[in-house]
Amino acid sequence: MLAGTETIRSHSVPSLLLNPFGLGLLCFTGLNLNAVAAMFMGEAEMLSPLVLALTIILTLQYARLRHLSFIYLLFAATIALYLIMGSMPRFETISIDLSYVRLYFATFLLVSALYFWIVSLDEPQVLSVLIIFKYLTLIACVGTIFSSTLQQYQAVNAADAIYSAPMEEAERASGLFENPNQAATAALYCLVLIVVLPARSLVWKVVQSGIAILALVMTFSKAAMLGGLVLTAAFVLTRRSMGSILLFSVAVAMGGGALWFVYEHDLFRLSWDQRERLADVLNLAGGEVSARTTTGRTVLIEFGFHKIKDVFPWGAGLGEFHAMEGGLRKVLNGLETNRWLGIHNTFLTILGESGLVSFMVFLCFLAWPVIAGRNSKYRGIIFGFTTILIIQMSSAHDVLLLRFSDSIIAITLAIATLAARERTS
Repeated sequence: MLAGTETIRSHSVPSLLLNPFGLGLLCFTGLNLNAVAAMFMGEAEMLSPLVLALTIILTLQYARLRHLSFIYLLFAATIALYLIMGSMPRFETISIDLSYVRLYFATFLLVSALYFWIVSLDEPQVLSVLIIFKYLTLIACVGTIFSSTLQQYQAVNAADAIYSAPMEEAERASGLFENPNQAATAALYCLVLIVVLPARSLVWKVVQSGIAILALVMTFSKAAMLGGLVLTAAFVLTRRSMGSILLFSVAVAMGGGALWFVYEHDLFRLSWDQRERLADVLNLAGGEVSARTTTGRTVLIEFGFHKIKDVFPWGAGLGEFHAMEGGLRKVLNGLETNRWLGIHNTFLTILGESGLVSFMVFLCFLAWPVIAGRNSKYRGIIFGFTTILIIQMSSAHDVLLLRFSDSIIAITLAIATLAARERTS
């Protein structure tokens, strides 16, 4: 599944000495608890005050100058430059959208708190954190599999929101997440941890993998399914074994054949949209990139490029590419709404809203953990998490605002920092 991965050969049991505030924040992000509370109680951001308190406590306990690595500073610079440069076009009209400032600053605080906590732990405790997070993502995958059951217990207004969603999205499993694409990426992160981290037995590892793969398929997320194929290919091709490469080739051929057979004979009585999504996965894998196969994302990106040309290299301001006025409007069940769609690409969002300097620092923030962790025993996690982040950011513009993604970024920064320390010590 991952380039350069070696399964970590340890059977460490999660430590009872881990900070309960850190574990609480890890559970909040890993299980997407704010969205869960909104689903079942109808209250958005109900847990935010508690999470803010945990974040402040954890930061005060563990933030130290010695933990300010170059890798972490690149992340901090990315957020700071994005907010500062993205606010500058608004200074003349004094119309800065403070909601985005608040949301991205919350991202900075949460990532920082988890980073400072993890980077201060010893090696067995870091492994324990990774194992705990693996099981949190596995629970999230189980939630995705039982999406239809969970919907029966949702709050009235949350259920109304689901039924007002596009019909094609309602036919895709989302579990504990706000939409199927988020649930799909959570399944990919889970697969990375399953492959790299130790398990009690091979059978248990296979069972875990089956749960994550089933959750991934039930979301019918085209980007995530293709991402899973890329990760699997990267893992097998770095095994330096002709047997592994041959096995992978046979598995891909059989998997593609099985997917075609299911599609052609409609074995599971899939809906029209589900069948179309499976067909698009096959077409995208074959190199067909169009407005249809990408669900309109190429149209949004083309419109976004025209907007970027007008403001390059400085940027248009915060929020301008989260909702591109004059572009396409969101369509619900065949009816056009008043909501403008965003560009659905984090890279172009940062370039378009805050300019070239912020964009270059952002690319360094993504690349440096991979460079620092290339010889680490955790390189499989670093490479895998970074690859999935890039895939996720290539098809969504709000990745840095997702609390689940915050934990992924914090873990990646922390273990990459620890790897860099090992190399220089």
